[in-house]
Amino acid sequence: MATLSGITGAVPSVGRSAAASAATQSMAELGIASIIGAGCVEREMLTRPTIKALSKATFSILLPMFLCTSIIQSVAKYGLKRSSLAVPMLAIVQSTCLLLASKLILLPLAGIDVESDDGRATTICCSFGNSGVVPLIFCESLFRQSANSDYVAQSTAFVSLFLIGWSPYFWSFGRSVLMPDRSNSSETKSNATKLMDLAKRALPPPVVGVFVGLFIATTPLCRLFLSPSDCEAKAPLSIMFNSVANFGRAASPLSLLILVSSLAIGAGIGKHNTSEDASKQIERGGEGAEANLLTKWAVVSIMRFLFSPALMYGLLHLAELIGAIGGIDDNPMLWFVLILEATMPPAQNSVTMLQVADRGDDAASLAMFLFSVYLTSMVPVVIVLTLALQKFKLA
Repeated sequence: MATLSGITGAVPSVGRSAAASAATQSMAELGIASIIGAGCVEREMLTRPTIKALSKATFSILLPMFLCTSIIQSVAKYGLKRSSLAVPMLAIVQSTCLLLASKLILLPLAGIDVESDDGRATTICCSFGNSGVVPLIFCESLFRQSANSDYVAQSTAFVSLFLIGWSPYFWSFGRSVLMPDRSNSSETKSNATKLMDLAKRALPPPVVGVFVGLFIATTPLCRLFLSPSDCEAKAPLSIMFNSVANFGRAASPLSLLILVSSLAIGAGIGKHNTSEDASKQIERGGEGAEANLLTKWAVVSIMRFLFSPALMYGLLHLAELIGAIGGIDDNPMLWFVLILEATMPPAQNSVTMLQVADRGDDAASLAMFLFSVYLTSMVPVVIVLTLALQKFKLA
């Protein structure tokens, strides 16, 4: 009882901190956005075809523009350091460690067959977080009113660098884990076709946007789009850069709308969004199906909100030890963004993968499961972000 009272006594002091207020406000904004998205779906202002069209436009056009212009501005202002180059590698190493821990230890202990479709989906949910949309939303919400006006740009740049490693790895290796190719159709394809298919999966539009931004920022082309800080004259192509940046600013709000409306549809909100197959699956499974859902939820929650941030914190210290990155005092934003990435709920893009593969029933079932995880992620995410903001002195 003494221990319990000590914990509860510490809660108010944490709640009064600036870090806790910032983290809670960010999660509250996400919650309000979820209500708005659910209302739009319920009133049929947003339907599956509409969301699909918005998602394609955002993913293929707006998000690449946003990441491209953000990385150009950040690299032009702060330069590209060795620690920045370590961020993509840390993304790959962390996802690999999570996948191995899930597949070899946690899922077998929970009695989940790792080779089943359900087990593969659970493994992906444990291993890959939402590393693009939600972190960008959090960075904007946490730092837009910060005393340091550069925090938003710095955090966005590190999210972009994280995506360089995470996104190709997710869309290639992660996809092969979720949907292994059991057919022999690939044997009839030429090597050139296979190579093009691999490049298309490994280099989705957001990653291409980041690479284009890095190329421009690290070559003399940068001076065509951005003027040096000590130069009053406008760059020759500044109008083009500003136009692309204006389009890119729409990526964050549209991505948020797509995320919350997709989760609402996954939860069965709306007249035509109830998954009959999911209902039948629950009826066939009875209490066992509910227990299996609870087991999967517990496994994913433990991995994403406890083990994942602890693992990333250890990897950061290891990277500091070998000289790949600086310490917390040298670059606190790098440490914070990577902890933020490690604490995010599962990647919603796994649902997109299943939809593209014409596995609509599996996609609907996974969307319903993701809704439950996102719904219950508020408390652990706020706690971890509060501790991180305090530890890295960013609030």
